[in-house]
Amino acid sequence: MHTMLDNPRVSVVIPCYNQARFLPEAVASVVAQTFTDWEIIIVDDGSPDDTTEVAQRLIAAHPDRRIRLIRQANRGLAEARNAGVRAASAPYILPLDADDIIEPDMLALTAAALDAHPDVGFVYTDVRRFGAENNVMRTLPYSLERLRFENLMMPATLFRREAWEQVGGFRNFSRVQGYEDREFWVSLADAGWKGLHIPQPLLRYRRTEGSMLSQARRHDLELRAQIFLDHPRLYEPDVLAWARRVLSPEWSINGALRSPWRWLLAYLGYVIVIWRHHPALLLPTIVHPFFWRLPIRWQGRLRALARAIKLPQ
Repeated sequence: MHTMLDNPRVSVVIPCYNQARFLPEAVASVVAQTFTDWEIIIVDDGSPDDTTEVAQRLIAAHPDRRIRLIRQANRGLAEARNAGVRAASAPYILPLDADDIIEPDMLALTAAALDAHPDVGFVYTDVRRFGAENNVMRTLPYSLERLRFENLMMPATLFRREAWEQVGGFRNFSRVQGYEDREFWVSLADAGWKGLHIPQPLLRYRRTEGSMLSQARRHDLELRAQIFLDHPRLYEPDVLAWARRVLSPEWSINGALRSPWRWLLAYLGYVIVIWRHHPALLLPTIVHPFFWRLPIRWQGRLRALARAIKLPQ
């Protein structure tokens, strides 16, 4: 039995901005864990809704649990996560979005994986989508070669606090939020940390129209280019040349491509980059920019069709 004075093994950081209605489900999923040596840090990132009041009620409802609330002016998702990690007591950190849910064995299995593999910096799992889209996303075993060009994990990935400290935490993108976690995993890989995949759907990821990620994907090429330039050791010279061109003043303004024509040229250039360096990703690279613009329910239907005819997703 752990006392409130003990340092926990896992700190679950839940940033919340205008999602108080989902917060009780996220907290309940942590309370239901088979692994009990955890704390929750809820970060109210200047939310305009009743996040603080909901969090305080949850804390009062679980007096025997280590649940804390941090309040700050709105600084964005990356800084909300960083604030939670800075306040954390545990060596292992799980960032959990306020609208997502973890399965009861999530912390037990991912913490055991970090315990068993000291060279692994982060552990991720398969994902069960729910809400506007309902299916299971089978992610792939960790590969740095693939991670360079494709995000393998969701934000709810358990990582070592020392790895977070080494890379300086999550980074805020100046114009569009939504790729902070992707940049963070690339940063960990650039610093020499390995990832590990658990092939079980231990995260339930809520799909809603107009989400932050949906908006960010409309600027996927610009955000990719920024990540490439921030980690030049991981990329070939022609990849970096493409990224510099995309973010040049002639092509982009304030981190966004200036016109549909520039977007088309950037897209075709990126297809050529993938064809040269990771041809296995060529089909999704061609399809995804158009796929992501569809309503989420149509995305789910097309994923079901792709599974039926065994196409890569």
